[in-house]
Amino acid sequence: MDAQASSGVQSLDRIFLIIEELSNYPKGLALTELCAITQLPKGTVSRMLASLITHGYAVQEPETKKYRLTMRLFEIGCRVAGSMNLLSVARPYLESLSNVSEEAVHLVTRSEDEVVYLYKEEPVQSVVRMSSFVGLRNPMYCTGVGKSILAFLPDHEIRAIWDRNPPVRFTPKTIVSLDVMMEEIARIRRMGYAIDDEEHEIGVRCIAAPILDFGGAPVAAISISAPVTRMSEEKVREYAALLLDAAGNIRHYFGK
Repeated sequence: MDAQASSGVQSLDRIFLIIEELSNYPKGLALTELCAITQLPKGTVSRMLASLITHGYAVQEPETKKYRLTMRLFEIGCRVAGSMNLLSVARPYLESLSNVSEEAVHLVTRSEDEVVYLYKEEPVQSVVRMSSFVGLRNPMYCTGVGKSILAFLPDHEIRAIWDRNPPVRFTPKTIVSLDVMMEEIARIRRMGYAIDDEEHEIGVRCIAAPILDFGGAPVAAISISAPVTRMSEEKVREYAALLLDAAGNIRHYFGK
């Protein structure tokens, strides 16, 4: 093995060492702490961390300056295992929601700053067709499923996502103010579910609940959507209870 190849292998060994050590400290480590644990030079660790941050595998907390891993590796692991694992676990609950509500039901997962639709079931007799479809990507700030995921992220991550994706007003009801969105986030955290009240599509109201992993991080969301004429306040409360129950049951398969 030539010197260049040997150097590349050594760099890989070191970056995997850093990843493995960071995985043992969910709240993060300071640079000096990580250097002491790995016994690597400060300059080397700094370079490795910078690379991990650039590629989305780590972040530095602005308040503590500590470094921690993101959910990027989890997302990759899920793709390797197959996102169909989530769908296979969730499908019976989604079918039940569809049968009980007789409205459109969705399952989405987070992909970077957006949500991707993995499943959709819409009643044949529906007179209002949703624009959603499997494989569609949507922003988080204007969809019920997206807001339910957004609400269970740390505040600084919410603001970072907002800054990276200037909001577009899809309808007159789309929330385009960060202050208003943070008020909405507080309400979602209290209630446990989110409402998209014609914020993405005129005439459509959506109720959504997040699916949390064993660490309490949101990895997916489920929803029931219907025309506003059928989604009364009473129906909102009824569907919210059903969604929270289904999301809780699905969560058990992910370790908690």
